[in-house]
Amino acid sequence: RRLTTMPPKRAAGSSSTDSVATSKKFRSAIDKGVDEFLCPITQELPVDPVTARDGHVYERSAIKQWLERSDKSPVTNLKMGSELLDATQVRSMLETMVKSGAISGDKADKWQERLKAEEQAKELRRKAEAGDTAAMCNLGMKYTRGDGVPQDDTQAEMWYKRSAQHGSYRGLTNYGSDLRGVDMWLHWMEAATRGDPYACVNVAGLYARGVSGQIAKDKELAKRWFLKALACKKKEDGDGEKPDEQDKAEANAWLDANTEVAAPWFDAPDRQVA
Repeated sequence: RRLTTMPPKRAAGSSSTDSVATSKKFRSAIDKGVDEFLCPITQELPVDPVTARDGHVYERSAIKQWLERSDKSPVTNLKMGSELLDATQVRSMLETMVKSGAISGDKADKWQERLKAEEQAKELRRKAEAGDTAAMCNLGMKYTRGDGVPQDDTQAEMWYKRSAQHGSYRGLTNYGSDLRGVDMWLHWMEAATRGDPYACVNVAGLYARGVSGQIAKDKELAKRWFLKALACKKKEDGDGEKPDEQDKAEANAWLDANTEVAAPWFDAPDRQVA
């Protein structure tokens, strides 16, 4: 009888071992490839990538801020022009890889967080430009923090002012914070009388510390406004709101540390305990 030669068999477990090894190689290659697109300034994957004259890809806001103070490349330290080209293909590739899971972990999480922040900022701008006063104020906060938009104090002040002009008490408080001297505390005082707990805390802080040549230190007035901050609530006319946890903490900390201070003012409310 003719003997049939059987094909050789793989050693047990070799297929899965090869598969794991191949997978690790692919992952390593992907990670190295993705690192090429990290913005040299932020060291994060760019949400709005552009290519600069030095040939490197950057986050648009980061390289624009860099070029405002330097005419040299962040990578080569050589002089370069300020022209920036949209890196549309890089953006599309990164989005596809993040959504597919090819890029995962901290890099992907941060990219998605920043993308979400940008989308929120765009929606706030749409509402703000349509006349939404709360959106105007919140967009100003975005610019103050650099959250979803480039950090820009001028833009922040503009949106706070516009919000205040349209009747927002919190816009009035935040706009006042961008001013100096009498203009600052006058805006805070107006917002505080309209029931903004954050403004009340700010006014209380002015009296607690005193401002040289402008506001005399007065603990009784400080206590008056800290108590008002804790008592703030929504009014029928739409003004006012309840203090948030930060406002409560600051007011209560001062009141706890100054229990001996009297509250003789007729409109000083009883201390609110939540």
